[in-house]
Amino acid sequence: MKHWMLGLSLLSIFGCSTETYVSQENVDKYDERVQKFLIAECLVPQREIQVAVAEHFEFDKSELKETDYASLNQFIANIDKLKGRIAIVGHTDYQGSIKYNEDLSRRRAESIKAYLLKTLPVNNYEWEVKFYGEKQPIAKGRSLEANAANRRAYLVFEQTVGIETNPACLPPEPKRKVYATMASHFDFDKSILKDKDKIELDKLALKLEGLTGRILIAGHTDYQGSLSYNEKLAKMRSIAVQEYLKTKVDPDQFVWEVKSFGEKSPIVEERSLKANAANRRAFVVFTEGNLPDKDIKPLTNE
Repeated sequence: MKHWMLGLSLLSIFGCSTETYVSQENVDKYDERVQKFLIAECLVPQREIQVAVAEHFEFDKSELKETDYASLNQFIANIDKLKGRIAIVGHTDYQGSIKYNEDLSRRRAESIKAYLLKTLPVNNYEWEVKFYGEKQPIAKGRSLEANAANRRAYLVFEQTVGIETNPACLPPEPKRKVYATMASHFDFDKSILKDKDKIELDKLALKLEGLTGRILIAGHTDYQGSLSYNEKLAKMRSIAVQEYLKTKVDPDQFVWEVKSFGEKSPIVEERSLKANAANRRAFVVFTEGNLPDKDIKPLTNE
């Protein structure tokens, strides 16, 4: 199994807390397990979140391959009637200078944006292009397989309301940090984190030191099992990711959000053992930002 596949996971119910801060219109947006704050930003309470990956870039190339079109086309189909933010994050392998690789990862992200713009109306979205070059490898080593795994780009869509509906809905700060990582070694029908995924989450935690912002975790499964069962399993995988991350960072420094996709958004459409393993994944996205005002009195659930 390619251990660099993206992954996302969801959280389940915990006990209520008197330290819970959340606006009434957003009270249903977060699981009770998540630390809640007053949400003072431009987000639809039950908004759509979609994630995709382009993972077939050739060495020193930024052109999209046919093998990524299905994933990108599904991403387009899922959001073409919506408005929101699209973040595209590009990466490379280690070959080449740091400066060259940053430029190459930028060109990869921009090639994806150009492809999306062939279909999507540019004004319906706030576009954010990030490029990290070789600085965030998902596969260790310098083998051909590791290099191929690290030549990748991620897409994240978050639905928002329009500025005309909510004047507080402002575009994201262009220089804010956006980090992404994944847990992709879940065994069949299991939600237990493997040591190799803990290593990647540890790296993410180190990058988050001194930062504040939003952490989104979304979970996936393969097709085996019923839809309802797979949604619960994806949720359990997200719980495992969040619980581990919360032991590595100060949880009060972040707004936590979770989504469960179950089997509905496979990264590999086949029904082989290899495809099933790739689809058992969890994806974590951090976006830098200020925390909501903590001075507002908390809501309590009696």
